[in-house]
Amino acid sequence: MKEQRREEDKQMHELKINQCEADVEDVRRESYARQQELNSAYCEWNKRIAEHDAQVAVGSTRTHLSLQAVQLAEHDLEMARMRVEQVQEKLAQASMKLHNFKKDQQLNTVGAELPGVKVAVKELDDVLLRDVGNRIANSDKWPLVIDPSGQAATFLRYRDTNYITACNPACMEVPALRMALLGALRFGKPLVVDMMEVDMFHVVRMRFDEIRNELMNQILNKQIMENERYLSIVEKTDGEEYTGNACWRCEQFKFVLLTKLRYPPEELLHHFYVLRIHVPPT
Repeated sequence: MKEQRREEDKQMHELKINQCEADVEDVRRESYARQQELNSAYCEWNKRIAEHDAQVAVGSTRTHLSLQAVQLAEHDLEMARMRVEQVQEKLAQASMKLHNFKKDQQLNTVGAELPGVKVAVKELDDVLLRDVGNRIANSDKWPLVIDPSGQAATFLRYRDTNYITACNPACMEVPALRMALLGALRFGKPLVVDMMEVDMFHVVRMRFDEIRNELMNQILNKQIMENERYLSIVEKTDGEEYTGNACWRCEQFKFVLLTKLRYPPEELLHHFYVLRIHVPPT
């Protein structure tokens, strides 16, 4: 009788876990849709700013109209950001509920716990940039930095990095992206791609692959640094510092992906060495 009751309890628990997994997947789909809206809002906002700056530069008398367009786009961006924050909170709650059910059943779960090696912002220089102890190098992966606080973005933006804001269309134009990558490889600098709170690695991959087919894969597996493969993305118009007998410092190159999402997609957790910024309570 006890054995039958235990089996019934187990089956009931498995049903609850299955339902929780389905709930998490539903929220993930909703999160993806909201993040696409946020990406579009960022693009529109940057577009309106560029248009307003152009109007100001030529001394237009219609700058008040372009400024209104910027303000409207900024309002839409803030609303999109709020919707993403709300769905991210739903995702966190659904993931924690799933984790608790699995913990009660004494199962291990991947992704329910907050992923990543905890690191403070003040430790980023040693852990991320200098890689003291060679943990990142030994993982044979590039780092993914998870930081909902945004402090890591500020830290990296003001270091000697080539910094790309993925939500800014100007930064993601192929010529700008190519030169950012070339400069990081040539001078041995980190190439930082900041996706902010948007799940858009598929867009990042697509834009890099427009430079050269399968380029993102060659960055991720580090083949771009081998056998002078990087020279295949050099163009004749790039100047002497990239052609001829230029000295490339590829051994110091790093590719860093930055996100504000607490629960990035499993694809990123699989392909990157994950660092999670820990902000101690004040």
